[in-house]
Amino acid sequence: MDNDSAAHFIYHQNDRHIEHWFEWWYLNIKGDDGNNLLVEFFTFRNLSNPLTSLVGVVVLFMSADGNTFESVKTYPFIRYTLDYEKCNVTIDGDRFSEVAENKYAVRYHNNVNDVNLMLNVSGVTESLSGLSMVLEDWQWMEWRSHVPLGKAKGVFSYRDFNGYHEYHICGRGYHDHNWGIAKFRSLDWEWGEFSNSEIPLSVVYGLVRSENDSFTGGLYFSDETTHYALLWPDIHIEYEGWEWINGFKKPVKLSMRGTSNNVSANVTIVLERAYVVGIGTVGMPYLMGKLSGEVEIHGKRYTLSSITGFYEHHFFNWW
Repeated sequence: MDNDSAAHFIYHQNDRHIEHWFEWWYLNIKGDDGNNLLVEFFTFRNLSNPLTSLVGVVVLFMSADGNTFESVKTYPFIRYTLDYEKCNVTIDGDRFSEVAENKYAVRYHNNVNDVNLMLNVSGVTESLSGLSMVLEDWQWMEWRSHVPLGKAKGVFSYRDFNGYHEYHICGRGYHDHNWGIAKFRSLDWEWGEFSNSEIPLSVVYGLVRSENDSFTGGLYFSDETTHYALLWPDIHIEYEGWEWINGFKKPVKLSMRGTSNNVSANVTIVLERAYVVGIGTVGMPYLMGKLSGEVEIHGKRYTLSSITGFYEHHFFNWW
């Protein structure tokens, strides 16, 4: 098992900027039936101080009709354990763990709305490692995409005013792990993940910068045996369309292209749907898009047509 999937806080707990610590384990599922799911186990700020730290779990269900159901569990002095040998995070009895090489299990329950989730994800394409992002001054981020493309199965259920709902989940899974020390309000970042299980191939990008700095990161590809990267500044991003969605300015069409060594890409992302994450119509948009274009790796060309995935555009200083 990969140690980078384990927790990292204790190795940095004496850093003088530890109040800006963050670490999360993120997973999403693109369901074959059009229903989608997002799970995140998170820790923020100095975990040595339970009065100021923030630890919890968020589960977001995005139905095929565009509606969302969100379950959040976080409160002061919440019980949790972190494993520094492998991915094995437990928060108030909920668990995100690596059960075998490149295979993950999530168990979650919330008495509010009687929410239950049992989920298993196994990787298909190679993991993306070594994604370090050194930012301005003391700020830095580490990022690992352990499952750029995986197979996911599970059961999700909850109750609301309309009764009991149960969904059997089957589809494409994605999992990454992020940690570092940074001021989020001063960061701009782009992130997205798209995959095709028939090839199979995954396309993931992550770019971040702090104020008055240039981007760091890249555009990453993985198949069943290896992974490849186009790193900044060998990537060009062009925003071709914008819309205001729930009060937030978001790109509805963007293209990325670049060439480096034996890798080249020319892809376009178009917004398919924006899910509103929050209470009722008050909340932030979470973007689902379709990627099309061509990728060439060591002379092998992949033609991608409308493969789905999630993408994010966070420019906090624009809000």
